[in-house]
Amino acid sequence: STLCSYELQPSEYTTDPRAAKLCPKYPVPESAPIPFFHRCAPVNISCYAKFAEALITFVSDSSVLHRLISGVMTSKEIIMGLCLLSLVLSMILMVIIRYISRVLVWILTILVILGSLGGTGVLWWLYAKQRVSASAVETQIAKDNLQALLIYAISATVFTVILFLIMLIMRKRVALTIALFHVAGKVFIHLPLLVFQPFWTFFVLIIFWTYWITVLLFLGTTGTPVPNEEGFVEFRMVGPLKYMWWYHVVGLIWISEFILACQQMTVAGAVVTYYFTREKRNLPFTPILASINRLVCYHLGTVAKGSFIITLVKIPRMILMYIHTQLKGKENACARCMLKACICCLWCLEKCLTYLNQ
Repeated sequence: STLCSYELQPSEYTTDPRAAKLCPKYPVPESAPIPFFHRCAPVNISCYAKFAEALITFVSDSSVLHRLISGVMTSKEIIMGLCLLSLVLSMILMVIIRYISRVLVWILTILVILGSLGGTGVLWWLYAKQRVSASAVETQIAKDNLQALLIYAISATVFTVILFLIMLIMRKRVALTIALFHVAGKVFIHLPLLVFQPFWTFFVLIIFWTYWITVLLFLGTTGTPVPNEEGFVEFRMVGPLKYMWWYHVVGLIWISEFILACQQMTVAGAVVTYYFTREKRNLPFTPILASINRLVCYHLGTVAKGSFIITLVKIPRMILMYIHTQLKGKENACARCMLKACICCLWCLEKCLTYLNQ
């Protein structure tokens, strides 16, 4: 296209030194591209500056991302404060487990008893108060509320009585619980590097998520070149490539669960090595590294299979949670029926997930 000034002939566009002034600048700076996974990565740094500018514009124009980022920025002090508080509480809990485990167990037992008694007493008090007010106002709603409070109060009483009987029968097991807490405290004394295990896991997760986003960008620029109506070429995904998105999302959940399961297996292996070594002086030099070696040599298949089963349960749960959120508050009879079906399915999935734990 003859875009340069008329002083310059088209044959001189690339040879004449005046072309830099008489011709318009290219939208993409001219540079020799680097082949990268069959894609052209430009050498000129200004290209990446343009890409960053376009990315920021996209984020600012997206209402969902904008609300998400603005919410995080508004509450960043609260988020950081809560993270710091959770870290401090974890350290305090470790000290409690190590030194005052006996007191901790009895405090928890007393709190459970007092909570059950208090909850039952409050329900009976509300029932008595509601009964006095319901006698003055004879309506169907008041009767229903009174009946519901009576059922709740009786259920809480039965639960409290059963809890007391269980604690009475299993009072000798309190010593076993205290001994378990005491052993847990000793584990952290002999294996202090276990405290840093979650940080390594978080670091690996960050690396994996970065890789996952990179592959997602590659998928977004993959396809067959097809000319559109305007005469430009678009890369459209056809055939099996269209379903790679679902495979990629499943991979995100599966590999994340796999990394977390590897951490749990490593911690469990190190603790078991400590617990079953009679002479603690004969412990391996690095029990955590020995546990990682055992995981890689013998248990990777178990961890991969277990994390995949949890993924198969989690994906329908996420879909049902999304449908439940969309249908909540709808007045349509069909929507209410679907909402009840979602609640029933969620309840079944939660029951399954209780047996698919660490």
